[in-house]
Amino acid sequence: MPRDFAESAGCRSDLVIGREESFGAAREQLARGGSVLLHGPAGIGKSTVLRTLAAEYARTAHTVLRCSATESESHLPFLALADLLGLVLDDVSRTLPAAQRTALESALTGRGESTLQRDGLALRLAVLSALRALAAAGPVLVVADDLQWLDPASAELLGFAARRLGETPVRMLCAVRTEGPETEDAEYDRHLRASPPDTRAVRLGPLTRAQVATLLDDRGYAGLHRATVRDIHRTSGGNPLFALELGRALAESPAAGRPGEPLPVPTSLRALVLSRLEMLSDEARRTLLVASAGARPTPALLRAAGREHAEAETAQAAALGLLATDPEGPTVRFAHPLISAALYAEAPAPERRAAHAALSTAASDPIERARHLALAATGTDPEVAARLAEAASLARDRGAPSVAASMGLLAARHTPADSVPGPDERRLAAAEDAITAGEQDLARDVAREVLTRATAPGDRVRAWMVVIEAAGQAIGEVDAVFPQALADAGDDPRLLAQVHYQLAWRSLVVQGDFAQGREEAAHAARLAERAADRRTELLALAFQAQCETLMGHPDAPATIGRALAEPQDPRVACHHNGAGSSRFRWLVMSDRLAEARSTVTALLREVRRRGMAESEVHYLRFLAETELHSGHCGRALELSRESLTLARDAGIGEGAGAMQAALAEAAGGDPDRALELAREAVR
Repeated sequence: MPRDFAESAGCRSDLVIGREESFGAAREQLARGGSVLLHGPAGIGKSTVLRTLAAEYARTAHTVLRCSATESESHLPFLALADLLGLVLDDVSRTLPAAQRTALESALTGRGESTLQRDGLALRLAVLSALRALAAAGPVLVVADDLQWLDPASAELLGFAARRLGETPVRMLCAVRTEGPETEDAEYDRHLRASPPDTRAVRLGPLTRAQVATLLDDRGYAGLHRATVRDIHRTSGGNPLFALELGRALAESPAAGRPGEPLPVPTSLRALVLSRLEMLSDEARRTLLVASAGARPTPALLRAAGREHAEAETAQAAALGLLATDPEGPTVRFAHPLISAALYAEAPAPERRAAHAALSTAASDPIERARHLALAATGTDPEVAARLAEAASLARDRGAPSVAASMGLLAARHTPADSVPGPDERRLAAAEDAITAGEQDLARDVAREVLTRATAPGDRVRAWMVVIEAAGQAIGEVDAVFPQALADAGDDPRLLAQVHYQLAWRSLVVQGDFAQGREEAAHAARLAERAADRRTELLALAFQAQCETLMGHPDAPATIGRALAEPQDPRVACHHNGAGSSRFRWLVMSDRLAEARSTVTALLREVRRRGMAESEVHYLRFLAETELHSGHCGRALELSRESLTLARDAGIGEGAGAMQAALAEAAGGDPDRALELAREAVR
């Protein structure tokens, strides 16, 4: 008697994000008549994958049996067995010997007093015979979710039958929760032993950051900043349920989740991880709060922050499974990032500020001290703002522009309105750091916010430039910005130079007009020279040189020489729109590939050191192009894939990356994949 197992389109495997490998392994096993055991921690997506696979393979089964156990009902004997066999009992009971039929009916209906102790052999044989009888009419699919909550009697009977089915066409598709590396292997081994001998265990691991971003978009939490998605991924540990709950909390509290501040953790998630905290002493809980507020807490740091008995209190927490042993060193590491986030969110605000105040003097790193100082303070404070601005500058010098952006925004938040520099000036500096880090969405939103109140022409043009830069290759979508930027620039040559430099890009990208782009860039360079703005002059000269190279203009070498002349701005020199990039293009066009390779390799090394994410994407693509021209197809394919992966993670330059990857695939990879990437590039 087949059971209806139709599922909605929401269970289609192409709609389940980040589980292609798991689906592939499970499908391969089920297709050859084997059984599958999905395992992983709570919230990792086992039930979703189970339902999707069940809906897919139910079409090939004559009979589908299903049970889904719950913790609250796990004490009720034979309940799971009743779920599985209850609807087919009338069909199979008449095929069973009398003793087996009586024992099974007694167990499933509750009439009589059947127990494993009294009717053990008869019950075991009855379940095995029932499955064989169903399989005689056609293939059987047994779907069991949350095996860890199966009542012991049902688990014993199913295990007995599963181990003895042999060639009988009965497939089992099951899921079980396994928690933590210390117990996971033992847990799923126990369930494997109760499964058919050919069962394949498929572990569901955490999602990548890109997959979490796709999941959030798919579930309606689109528009989150890339930095926020990164924080969600880190806090959730890649767990899809945790990530969605964090996304929901941010959607319900738009003011939360600002860069540099911890994420809000909803009550639904706190309850999952904080029950064990009730077993901690108050002092141990305070120690864990300080640890949760720190970036890389160690016992020494906790003691410096005033937690005198840190070792004993963290040992108590580790015994309760709240902390994990770190084989790499003495770092105090939470068993899951969500425990740290939930503990922090649960603490009253004064206790959180006290923890940050203690860490603001105990931490050794000046950037970390400044962050804690900001989170311990309330309201504006010029001294705190100055410390944060210094931390942003230090992060920038260290090649950590994303950290510089978050420190800059914290600095702006603590800067009094009448200070010099003012809060908006610091916001714009943070937006520029975000551009460097590849966080265009954050940069654009910060600049748009500044434009709602800024009146000074310098601030307004600077904000418009961020909006244009954030658009990237989609510069045509911000066409309306240019007249406003020109109006705000007035007759100031420094501001006009910045606008005309971007107009040069517009001429090339939107209109495809190399001559007009060259003319605009040359005009921008002259204006910048008049204003003694060497940075904009260098960028404009580099762009002019690019246009001349692509046009075959004889002035290209001379313009490159001007762009490479001293004085230089180090960040422009290695930027993907700087003179080094222009020289690379000229070398490639001149077929001087060895020089081109060494040039772009040096540039790639420098932008990686500086944390310039967008430039890294471009230089990886340029290096792939060089290798392709050199006939090194395998290396070109490897580099183009790396560039495209980084571009997709950062959301920048995806079209150009897809085109380069298509060329590399066509030359040394998969032609079908090449065609797919080419179509993606022109969409």
